[in-house]
Amino acid sequence: LFSHPSTHNTSRTSQVPTTNTKVKMAEPTKTFPKKEAALAAGLSEKVVAKAFKEGGKKGVEIEGAADTSGLTCFCTRMQSSDGNIKLLEAAMEGMNAVPDPEDPEERKGCSGHIAKLIISENEKAGAIAMVAYVPEDMKDKLNAIEWMKSVCETDLGGGVGGAPDDSSTDVWATCTAVEDKENFFFLKMKDNTLSAAIGYLREKGLFQDDESDDEGDNAAADFEW
Repeated sequence: LFSHPSTHNTSRTSQVPTTNTKVKMAEPTKTFPKKEAALAAGLSEKVVAKAFKEGGKKGVEIEGAADTSGLTCFCTRMQSSDGNIKLLEAAMEGMNAVPDPEDPEERKGCSGHIAKLIISENEKAGAIAMVAYVPEDMKDKLNAIEWMKSVCETDLGGGVGGAPDDSSTDVWATCTAVEDKENFFFLKMKDNTLSAAIGYLREKGLFQDDESDDEGDNAAADFEW
C-alpha cells in the first residue's frame, strides 16, 4: 500500500540536465550496521542474508512504484524477518541501500527517499516487530516515533500495544508488540498494524485513495502487495 502527495502540479516538467551539467550520483552503500548488528546478536548469516535480500528486492519495487505514481510513503509486511526486530532492521537497511552501478548482480534497494513502516509477525511467540523510517528531507512532514506510537496506541479492533523502543529517533523507530492474552491478542494485533500505519498517513495528508485523486487513476492506491 502506498501514498503520494494529495496535491498535484499538472504543469510540472522533467528537468533534463544540459551537456554541461554534472549530475552527482549517490555514493553506493558500503557499510550495513543493522545487518552487522543482527549477526552480532547471534542470528545466522543465512537468515540475516535472506531478510536483507528481501528488503533489497522490495526496495527496487517501491522505487519503481514511486517513479510511476509519485508515492512518498509505503507500508507493508515482510516475510523473512519472523517477528525479529534485528532482522527487520536489516531488511529496512536493504530497502534503503544504494547499489554499486559496477556490481554485476541485480539492482537492489534504492528506496531511501521513501518513508516506510514495515511489519513482521511471529505467531508462535505472539510478537509483531515494526520498523519505521523517515528520510531526512521528510522530517518536517512525518516523525518516525510519532508514526510508530500511532500504531501502538491505535483504537482499531482491539489495538496493537507496545511502544517505540528507547533507542528510537525521529527518523528510525522500532517496536516489538507482544500479546498478553488479556488486553492484546495476536490475530487482532496482526490485523490492526497495517491499517493503523496507513490511517496515520491519511490523517497527515500523506496517503491518497482513488476517490480523492483529482487526476483520475491513482497507481499508488491500486498497487497491491
